[in-house]
Amino acid sequence: MDVSVIICTYNRCESLRRTLETCCAMTIPAGLQWELIVVDNNSTDDTRLVSEEFSRTIPVRYVFEGRQGKGHALNRGIEEARGGLLVFTDDDVSVDAKWVASYLDAARKHSNASFFGGRVLDSWESPPPKWVENSMRLLPMNVHVDRGAVGRFLKHGENPFFVGANFCCRKSVFDSGVMYRNDGSPAAEDYIPGEDNVLQQELLAHGFKGFYEPAAIVFHRHAASRQTERYLRRYHRGYGVAEVRNGEILMTNLWFGVPRYCWRAVIINAIKYLAARWCAPSRVWITAEANMAQTWGKICECRRIVKRRRTDAV
Repeated sequence: MDVSVIICTYNRCESLRRTLETCCAMTIPAGLQWELIVVDNNSTDDTRLVSEEFSRTIPVRYVFEGRQGKGHALNRGIEEARGGLLVFTDDDVSVDAKWVASYLDAARKHSNASFFGGRVLDSWESPPPKWVENSMRLLPMNVHVDRGAVGRFLKHGENPFFVGANFCCRKSVFDSGVMYRNDGSPAAEDYIPGEDNVLQQELLAHGFKGFYEPAAIVFHRHAASRQTERYLRRYHRGYGVAEVRNGEILMTNLWFGVPRYCWRAVIINAIKYLAARWCAPSRVWITAEANMAQTWGKICECRRIVKRRRTDAV
């Protein structure tokens, strides 16, 4: 088996259907042996039926993973994959016809590269609100990736910018013991983003090289439900939780189980947001709102950790 495409999904069967339709239109190189693994992360909708429907057209293999969390689903997909090259995407994208072929070509040309990432371009399902349109660069929840039309290796010390919606990796790298973390889930109340970045950081730490392949393109479909302030707050709150879980927050000078600067930051950003929301450019209040939500995520997770430590000590 040459290539395994892995799509993890949870209760979005109709969105998955649209993604699989674009996979049917891919240009597959002659003689390529490939499979498409749909990892159902405990869905209760028609995900299985949709997957089986497409298995009559392309080599879809349905896998059920009952442990909730995207990390569990991704790791299950890796375990199930039979291809030497693993290509990952999400259930809310449309893939370019040459998507898989571009990664295969890049892997053959750059044998010293172990993982790859491509472009993720925007596809709006409805016109975005003005505050979203005017502040795209300030919104990490927008997974847009475009570093130009020239391929290159990640530079030494550069923060990896590939995202799970368009990521490729040689399966052999997972023999080193590197796997996706499994402490976050899009289905949870607090989505903990960043599993892709953490994996890439670990790969780089193990000496693996990453290559940006601009010809590998997917189009991320922006749902209207994600163009809201509520989603913005939820997303950034998850980033705050992730910072604590990744050990990026120094647990010293605590006040009510939280570093004092966090309380100060959440109050200051809340005041900035309330003062600017209706009378300042969106870039001002969006930054304050995102920082407020992210800091609140840190506060909640710090308090959870301290509470758990006290319970364990009893």
